[in-house]
Amino acid sequence: MRDCNRVFRDVASKLNGFVKKVVGNGGKVLQNLLNDFWTGMLSKQNVLLSEISRGTKGETSPNKKVERFSRGLTSFSCQDLVWNYHETIKPEINDRTVFVIDDSDVIKPFGTKFEDLGTVRDGSTGNIEKGYGIVNVVALSPHHKQPIPLYAYVVSNIEIDYVSNNIETEKALDCINRSFGSVGIKVFDRGYDDCKLIRRLINAQEKFIIRCKKNRDVILNNKKIDILDIVKEPASEIKSYFQKDKKSYTLTYKKYAVVISEMELNLIVITGYGKDPMFLLTNMSLDKELETTIAKVYRLRWKIEEIHLFEKEVFSLENFRVRKLKAIRNVVLLTSMLCGFIAVICEHQNHKLFKELFKMSQTLKKKFGKNHLYFYSIARAISDLFTLQIRFSSA
Repeated sequence: MRDCNRVFRDVASKLNGFVKKVVGNGGKVLQNLLNDFWTGMLSKQNVLLSEISRGTKGETSPNKKVERFSRGLTSFSCQDLVWNYHETIKPEINDRTVFVIDDSDVIKPFGTKFEDLGTVRDGSTGNIEKGYGIVNVVALSPHHKQPIPLYAYVVSNIEIDYVSNNIETEKALDCINRSFGSVGIKVFDRGYDDCKLIRRLINAQEKFIIRCKKNRDVILNNKKIDILDIVKEPASEIKSYFQKDKKSYTLTYKKYAVVISEMELNLIVITGYGKDPMFLLTNMSLDKELETTIAKVYRLRWKIEEIHLFEKEVFSLENFRVRKLKAIRNVVLLTSMLCGFIAVICEHQNHKLFKELFKMSQTLKKKFGKNHLYFYSIARAISDLFTLQIRFSSA
């Protein structure tokens, strides 16, 4: 029990320091609000205000706490805190950082009272449902590739100020560039294969990797060619071999110098990874084995899917009940920032705090890979610690 108390104090102290840095000059009231909000989230692993209120100390009734959180979530904009949050995360960012940009969603199929509740394509079913889109940017930590959320903005396609998802993506990139400049590599899925975006990235001197759509034409050797036919064109090859699920795979990488809308780019074609070839566009050309490097970096894109799943499974992100769009945006962004707090703990695996939390998580002992997502284990350990403290303090 003594060890638990000590580790709890270490986590609580780290969280308190994190809150102070994020709030900055925002004032003591906001600092106390975020400290209690994140403490309740970590304890109860939920975004429901009623659950969060039960995860905080104090003699105030749960109903009063819910009212306080409800008022607080509409009294400020989390976007004003993003700059401070980025300054806190900045030590984990360097010139080799991979930034993953992707959209996700929260589905509210039976919602009737949520402000500006629009429609989105449900990523899990492909159906059009009532809900909100979320524009996300995640940075992968330098050593263990833990996904650190940097930007999470809720979008409603019926809000009066909404223009398009492309505009929202530009806002996200502007925010990241303001905080971190043009360092690292930006990685996009095929939904972002757009000449305007590519030209913007080139003009900003940013390194990028974008997965191509299969209906794109490119210019190769002054000849227009369908991208699906480019694999028939001669090019130097690199082969690699790997095993997955006890099956052996042979991957073939080809590199082509192509032109798209007067922009000179490298096109990497990978066959053997799936039924159809994978096409990756990039402006990078420094690595001797560019083909395999680009493929490895792109495959790290799936880390953003893991953090989406974590937020929905562990914190029940889709289960929020706040109705005002401003409050919804704050809940989503606060959840994202809290995941950033956990990510930094997971990145520093040689630190005593990580080792003790991982031991307390009672995760089954097995050899994890270098880039294993430790979020679940660490979040479970912190939740147990905070729940124990609340139980003993109220006994």
